[in-house]
Amino acid sequence: MPTGWHGLPFNVSCKMENGGGWTVLQRRTDGSTSFYQNWTAYKEGFGDSKNLWLGNEKLHYLTNQRNYKLRFDITTSSGSAKYAEYAEFQIESESNNYKMNKLGSTVDIQSHPFRGYYFNHSRGKQFSTHDRDNDGCGNFNCAEKHISGWWHSNKWCSSCRSNGCCHQFQYSSRCKSTCTAHNLNGVYNGGNGEGIFSSCKTYCNIQYVEMKILPSS
Repeated sequence: MPTGWHGLPFNVSCKMENGGGWTVLQRRTDGSTSFYQNWTAYKEGFGDSKNLWLGNEKLHYLTNQRNYKLRFDITTSSGSAKYAEYAEFQIESESNNYKMNKLGSTVDIQSHPFRGYYFNHSRGKQFSTHDRDNDGCGNFNCAEKHISGWWHSNKWCSSCRSNGCCHQFQYSSRCKSTCTAHNLNGVYNGGNGEGIFSSCKTYCNIQYVEMKILPSS
């Protein structure tokens, strides 16, 4: 029951490692749950214990009752474990399309060059789904092209890239493009999460990913 929450109490998945008390907002372990969901599904949350999205409405109320930090934990298809933590994390209300209002600097990065800091391109971005295009990219709907709801950045959405992010899409007959350097809700294709990536060209084909928040004060 976060402060100001208007609904019934809800259950969350908790992790007690790395200081304890982490609330899981996202988890991917296999391809049994599609993350190509609409606005309402991302608002309310979906999934099960293996694959889940807590829900943007819950995330808004949680991160606005006090200060929170954010942590990524990923395991690549080669079995390499990586993580990154961010000192601040806050999501605005639905009236502002669940904009990522705060994302602090990366406070801890394991095994450089885990490029968790590229997630900062999503700071200040609104959440987008295939039926609610809020990404600021005039060329296309990034959520549709990247097949996932996310705080898609429009940093590269008008540029051609001969190589780059793992999950690119065709923009014209002459080039490929991408919206963001992080897409942890991408398509879990086959056994290696081929459409999930945490940085361009570096950490792709993620078998496991978990995003979680912890009160920082």
